[in-house]
Amino acid sequence: MEKRAIDTIRLDRKLGDEWEDWSGDLDESVTYEETAALFTLFAALALFIVLAVLGFALYMIEPRLSQVHPALVWAARAAAALFMIGSAGFGIALAMSVFTGRNLLHRGFGQTAAAKILPLALAIARRLGVPRDRLANSFVRFSNAIVRASHRPGPGKTIILIPRCLTPDLKKAVQEMGARAGIGVFTATGGGEARMVIRRERPTGVIGVACERDLISGISDIAPKIATLGVANKRPEGPCKNTLIDLNELRTAIETLTGSRP
Repeated sequence: MEKRAIDTIRLDRKLGDEWEDWSGDLDESVTYEETAALFTLFAALALFIVLAVLGFALYMIEPRLSQVHPALVWAARAAAALFMIGSAGFGIALAMSVFTGRNLLHRGFGQTAAAKILPLALAIARRLGVPRDRLANSFVRFSNAIVRASHRPGPGKTIILIPRCLTPDLKKAVQEMGARAGIGVFTATGGGEARMVIRRERPTGVIGVACERDLISGISDIAPKIATLGVANKRPEGPCKNTLIDLNELRTAIETLTGSRP
């Protein structure tokens, strides 16, 4: 009986049928409102693992290096120490930028570093039973905080990318908000179409409205080159149908990139 109910729910699905990890359950206690702290924790764990693996690899190859020349051991140790100290220092500066709102690093470097460590952080979270979308939601908050700390509004072009699954009322509200702010609003049905819009419009800032898994992909692709903010949607009817967003969050994103609040 339960399986039949799930199948009925999916009759009007298109993209949602292929939504990984979705069983058809509409219990949307699975609407995540995380802070940047969760991603910071898992990113720190991921960085620790990377540095530990590096230290172990150095320990394993030291006998071989010493056979070639003893100086190579000290050179490898010095290089590893510099990398470890530099990585730890960069991570601390990045976290301080996020949580204090003070610009300590270039935006592109910060978002790129966060995106690079994300896959390992997701793998660790999966091992510990933390849902991917929960960590991804925190990653979006972390990335947004980097932009807020480092971006200064100036001349340039900002666009808003929205999914086709937003409710009609919200689509209209976003269009009106964009018109008041002088920002183009474009509907993108996926990452490929979003990239086509960006190549055509050549914006200096992008506000992406989407689910967490699309946002982390988009941020990883374009954030190093373009100031990118994400607004994660909510899915009370499941994925890819009548999704919702917090319009105040969108207003804040517009203000961050343009300096004006619609």
